[in-house]
Amino acid sequence: MLVKITLAPDFNLLYPTVVRFSIKVQYGLQALLELALAYGGGPVQIKEIAKSQKLPIRYLEQLLLILKRGGLVVSQRGKEGGYLLKKHPSDIPLLELVEYLDGKIELVSKNMKKTPVLFSTFQVVQDKIKAGLAEVSLEDLVIRKRQRERSYVYNI
Repeated sequence: MLVKITLAPDFNLLYPTVVRFSIKVQYGLQALLELALAYGGGPVQIKEIAKSQKLPIRYLEQLLLILKRGGLVVSQRGKEGGYLLKKHPSDIPLLELVEYLDGKIELVSKNMKKTPVLFSTFQVVQDKIKAGLAEVSLEDLVIRKRQRERSYVYNI
């Protein structure tokens, strides 16, 4: 996932600002989206998530253990076991996942305080990124995915 921040046309030419989320966050979002799509329908096995989202199964196993320790998912053992979201998809904002997996989003540093215009500008940008991620829940992603899938259905 790549977030391009546009401050002003001239500013972007001189100081392009790009924020990249780690592979851990990208795969985490994909895994949680798959669990959110199946919410209420029972556990989802790792191999199903890996196949559906085209993720490496070994990495996914480690990632789901991290998400389990973070209280975002629960696991069920047994033949019909797998992973489930611990909370309703509407109660999991993207910001929670991003900050759990990658740490706090910080575009500003203490050194920037020496240049107040930089500090205040990037503080605003940081706040907007956080607010945007806090506004979008896993349920919102599920709705968008289902709407997109419906738009590709053709009836002849």
